[in-house]
Amino acid sequence: MWVRTSAWIVTAVVLIGGCKYGFRGGGGFPDHVRTVYIQSFDNQTDRFELDQQLFRQLTEQLPRSLGLRLGAELSADAIVRGRILRYTDAARNYTPGGQTGNINVIQHQVEITVAIEIIDRAQNLILWDSQSLTGRGEYRPDSQPDDIARNAALESLVRQIVDGAQSQW
Repeated sequence: MWVRTSAWIVTAVVLIGGCKYGFRGGGGFPDHVRTVYIQSFDNQTDRFELDQQLFRQLTEQLPRSLGLRLGAELSADAIVRGRILRYTDAARNYTPGGQTGNINVIQHQVEITVAIEIIDRAQNLILWDSQSLTGRGEYRPDSQPDDIARNAALESLVRQIVDGAQSQW
């Protein structure tokens, strides 16, 4: 009985050992991409502080979320670059006012639209891009400043960038 069990174990080990099958985690960048450089985005809006706010959010969240380290411009394995295309702050919810033609704005929505690309420097290849990515945030103008909605829109953009980059592999 012991000989038969031993024979089974040896046969199983030989068969399994000969297999070339393995497991690898999905998502993320190719193995050779370990560092990323994030350029300040070209700001095509009238909100002068927006490019720095987006840059700060990206440098704080993107490398960690993608399992990368920040690198210098000339030596990083990947480069993130883009343009801030549009910034809008519009009334989304309102009620009629007491006088004819007046309205009471209850809620505003901020939208920030960017074009972005992540480039593999070694292979000169676009790893991921989007020409129209929009982040949104809302605020109540009677009790909240607009920067609450702007921060929410920026956080949404960073989350979409991480999700988009990870979905490619």
